[in-house]
Amino acid sequence: MEDFKNRFLRGSRTWTDILPLTLLLGYLWMFVGTIFTTMLKGDTWGYLFSGDPDTVAFMGVYANFTGICVVTIVMAIIFKGNRPMLKELVPDKKSKIISGSLVGLAVGFALNSVNVVASIMTGDLKLVFGSIEPKVLIGFFIFVMFQSGAEELVNRFYIYQKLRRRYKNPAVAVIGNAAFFLFLHRGNSNINIASLAEVFLWGVLFSLIILYFDNLWACIAIHTAWNFTQNILYGLPNSGRVSNYSVYRIDAASDGFFFDTGFGVEGSWGAVIVISIVIAVLIIMYKGKEKNDLWEGWVDPEKIKRETVV
Repeated sequence: MEDFKNRFLRGSRTWTDILPLTLLLGYLWMFVGTIFTTMLKGDTWGYLFSGDPDTVAFMGVYANFTGICVVTIVMAIIFKGNRPMLKELVPDKKSKIISGSLVGLAVGFALNSVNVVASIMTGDLKLVFGSIEPKVLIGFFIFVMFQSGAEELVNRFYIYQKLRRRYKNPAVAVIGNAAFFLFLHRGNSNINIASLAEVFLWGVLFSLIILYFDNLWACIAIHTAWNFTQNILYGLPNSGRVSNYSVYRIDAASDGFFFDTGFGVEGSWGAVIVISIVIAVLIIMYKGKEKNDLWEGWVDPEKIKRETVV
């Protein structure tokens, strides 16, 4: 038994890092965060940017994730053993926040646009210009950022790091939080097999960005740009939902290799192939060059306290 522990488990582990318990805690913080936002009437915050009830209602879909950001960060602060995670949110090199955010926004926009352009070129999608309302765009961007940030905080800030702290093989953290990410999207409207694969692979990609580049802000930015680009700029479904406001809107669409009429580009096998190529390239280029390890040499302060009690 001791040989098993030494082979697969790390000395930095705590009992709350066990895979099922970690996932349960992640879900709990999401639940509490959602209640917190509901109490603050997050679904009405959109009136700061628009007077249209339908637009405000759709902004509320994104704004309701704000409380999850707050609760997840608070849980990292309250429990001493989780405080090293805060280095991911506020790194020693503050330039990582700016560089990660800028590169992430560009990558998220580019990846989504590649699939959209492919859909248009194959004749499965036709877009027409709608309108540009700067104030509404700013509001949507802010709320989409909180929604994407909430999912990244729970999955790549909390769950990933707890699993990384317990298990020697980083694959447990990568696959574990990606599976949880998939679980969170299981009930999305018009979900299909391709979209399930796509969501899981996005979870893997975001985890690899943490593993290889140690930049949570890049994950948040890519996630934000992907959702904002497809839903608010192009007017396509995001997790099966179409915004009533968007810069462009769908004029005609049909199911194809790069587009699914129910789930959009992220419900297509073409998108699955694109994200698979990106993951493969990252693994080939950076395997064995992992940068992220908050827990090397770390010991739970509560464990030290117990062992020093006479």
